[in-house]
Amino acid sequence: MDNGIYIGTELKFAVNITSTGFDMLTDNWEVQIVRGSHKVTFTKEDAIFSEGQYYICFDTAEFGAGTYYAIITAYVPDTDFPDGLRTEVTKITLCKVNTI
Repeated sequence: MDNGIYIGTELKFAVNITSTGFDMLTDNWEVQIVRGSHKVTFTKEDAIFSEGQYYICFDTAEFGAGTYYAIITAYVPDTDFPDGLRTEVTKITLCKVNTI
């Protein structure tokens, strides 16, 4: 966690999801950025794809000060499930944003 980030900073995070049988290019996924009760969901289509890497970008002015989390959901193809997908969810701490 970087404590040198202040409200108004625009952040850009690389998204790397790995799971057996999952491919970020062909399978669906989403990342929800959460700070307190404020949440914004980015789908694969919302992400920026550049040089083989997906990124999500957002402005901390929209979220405010506090600890930011990413809730990452991957929809993994798996024929053992009735709908053919296994949902995997992970939560990580991204950063702490401070007031000036």
